[in-house]
Amino acid sequence: MTTGTAGQSKAGRWTAPPPAALLSWQQRQERFTRSNLCLEELALAIRNGGWSILPVPDVPNPMALDIADWAAKVLASQESLRLEQARTYSFGANATGMAVAAAAGSPPKEKITASRLPSPSGLIVFADPIGHHAETVTAADGRRLELHTPIVAASWSLWGSEQMQHLGPGHPIAWFCHEEDGLARLPDTMRGIWVTFYSARPCDLPDLPDDAPVGLADGQPVTAAMARRHNALLSRRYNDVWGPMHWHDEALLPIGENFDKELQPGTPYEWANVLYTAWQMMQQQSGAAQLVEIKNHNLLPPAARKKAKAKAKQSGLGPTVGDGVVRVVDLTASQRPAQADAERDAAASDGRRKVEWKFRWKVPPYRRMTCTNPRLHHELNDGDLKYHAHREDLVPEATKGPKDKPLRKKGGTTYTFETTV
Repeated sequence: MTTGTAGQSKAGRWTAPPPAALLSWQQRQERFTRSNLCLEELALAIRNGGWSILPVPDVPNPMALDIADWAAKVLASQESLRLEQARTYSFGANATGMAVAAAAGSPPKEKITASRLPSPSGLIVFADPIGHHAETVTAADGRRLELHTPIVAASWSLWGSEQMQHLGPGHPIAWFCHEEDGLARLPDTMRGIWVTFYSARPCDLPDLPDDAPVGLADGQPVTAAMARRHNALLSRRYNDVWGPMHWHDEALLPIGENFDKELQPGTPYEWANVLYTAWQMMQQQSGAAQLVEIKNHNLLPPAARKKAKAKAKQSGLGPTVGDGVVRVVDLTASQRPAQADAERDAAASDGRRKVEWKFRWKVPPYRRMTCTNPRLHHELNDGDLKYHAHREDLVPEATKGPKDKPLRKKGGTTYTFETTV
């Protein structure tokens, strides 16, 4: 849902919230999703064609109707529930760099599976952008402005068409997606993982120059200073519901399909490639293939959380979201790159595009399919091996072996995700 603001490619570092503040961000974002402000933004984006997955009434020729307000309510109510149930993750700078590097080197080889999710619903905030949306616009005076919107967070949940029939009897929903040759209706039997991608607001890009244009309003450039003043005004006026992030776009990952087609840069499925890679990394927490360590920040003990939940219910502000724990994810000490290399990447990153990683990993980490039970290769016949499971690991450059025996092809090939509808 492309509703976010954008900025120039000058320095404009994204400032991620500290783990201690992340649960508050999640609570504010959930409240914002239930507000009229969010509904107006979503409806405007839908009318302008800025959507990837769209619910419509299941009636003949639904696209002939003005369904923007209706669709916005459906999307917002689903996102509110997603954020309410989401576990909370803070993804560190080096882990973010490795996820982006591995996704650039190759897509996941395995079919998309729900077992890769660290939790059925989640919200993850990255220390650096995992991608960006690029757009060139023309101002009323003829100036051409190149805008870049950094993608810094994502929410997810399991998705099935029957789960989305939440409006009650007499309100069936049809779901559509954009295809190269037009619109396509998603089949009712489809199962997948819903992902919402969030972009940063200008107030969280402190290094972005005040005069940098971040969008257009009636043909006139909107500067970062103007956007910050507007954000501060809305934050004061709607203190209880103003969200810290901008719903930018969405993607649906069909379970059982592959990331196997050339990616279009700056699209939700390019960012989904990085997100899925991050999920894979989060499962490598032990053994020789360990990449990350996850530390839990328990912000609310059970008794305090129960009290807060009751207070929230009495106040009418809505449910208490999350589970009171922020999971901080970063690379293990053995996998962390040299600090000087990380700093060189940070200096090369402009904060508006996906994070740089080439100083930390001269060659992108590659993907290795590891057998979960090697003996079966010797004891089972070919017909039985189709039921045999493998695990896909990410392997950083330091463990690849001799330099004269590369284990992957050189070169930068990009991939895309092919949706089956």
